[in-house]
Amino acid sequence: MRRSIGGTTGVAVIALLAACSSNPKPAATTPQAASAAPMNADSMARAWARADSIARADSIARARALAQTHAESVKSEVMRETVEPSKDVTNLGLSASDEAMMTEQIHFDYNKSDLTSEDVTQLQQKLGVLQGHPYLVVQVAGNCDERGSDEYNMALGERRAAAAKRWLEAHGIGSDRVTVTSYGKERPIDPGHDEAAWAKNRRDEFVLSRRVD
Repeated sequence: MRRSIGGTTGVAVIALLAACSSNPKPAATTPQAASAAPMNADSMARAWARADSIARADSIARARALAQTHAESVKSEVMRETVEPSKDVTNLGLSASDEAMMTEQIHFDYNKSDLTSEDVTQLQQKLGVLQGHPYLVVQVAGNCDERGSDEYNMALGERRAAAAKRWLEAHGIGSDRVTVTSYGKERPIDPGHDEAAWAKNRRDEFVLSRRVD
């Protein structure tokens, strides 16, 4: 037996069945919405780490380039002219023995810029002469042996010269009376390639002159 569905009720049932049988299309994801997704914390950390690494590498490269330029400049200067201590003891007003003592070198251990006890003994003798002759000024030149790069030895030679300058200043010699320079490994006094030669070349030299007022 059939039952008829009529009137308003029949129309509503038909509409409901039609709605249930249809397949709605999923909403499309636009490219803009996909690209707007934020980076997660791990991705951001990696990006920052990479940027920091690049910045550090660039800074190190610039520092090395500056050091190399300085080393080449000093090398050119040494090739043009070698400064020797004054031998005119009359002009400096010193006895021959004081002159010899003032230009005597001090030496350093391998890869070190610390003053040894022997160095301090020599500096104490130089101190007495400088105190008694206030018109004298001295240039301290740091030197190294042949091992290591030009840049490294330039810096090491400067530290060695600065060590002597600091000691003299700490004992009353004005900073304007002591200057420092570094020749790195460019001025060996012994051309040998053994420990005996290297020990001689790891040194500070002292160049005296009169103060120019």
